[in-house]
Amino acid sequence: MKKLLLLNILTFSSITSFAQMKEDIKMFPKPDKDQVQKVIRVEPRDNENDFMIEIMIGKKTMTDSCNNHFLMGKLEENNLEGWGYSYYNFTTDGNIAGTLMGCSDNKSVEKIVYSPSEKVRYNSRLPIVIYTPKGYEVNYRIWSASDKTYNAE
Repeated sequence: MKKLLLLNILTFSSITSFAQMKEDIKMFPKPDKDQVQKVIRVEPRDNENDFMIEIMIGKKTMTDSCNNHFLMGKLEENNLEGWGYSYYNFTTDGNIAGTLMGCSDNKSVEKIVYSPSEKVRYNSRLPIVIYTPKGYEVNYRIWSASDKTYNAE
């Protein structure tokens, strides 16, 4: 009986959590036909001002093995009128640039080539909503500040 009660509680909380996730983005615009909407949600933390989220948008492609490559594109912050929330729109023509070193092995490798990343404020109360063209990946890293401070001379 206790196991059944626990299972019901876990199932209800999962459904509630999923419903809340859908609910917290309903006010954002629907993506255009050539776009996808990606959402980043982060866990609550103590002192969230000590954290930042680095947004990295890229595309999987074949490149040579020795040069550094980057995707040409721009991530723009937009205001969601009437809500005071922000969302991000990534635009790109798909062009990739890179260094021009001569590769001795002349090998091709598949990897994700990223556009210049953006760091945004860590806020567990609001999702980060990003619109990208279809076929692009949105990855992120969480940065944290050290507890140690230094005195300037």
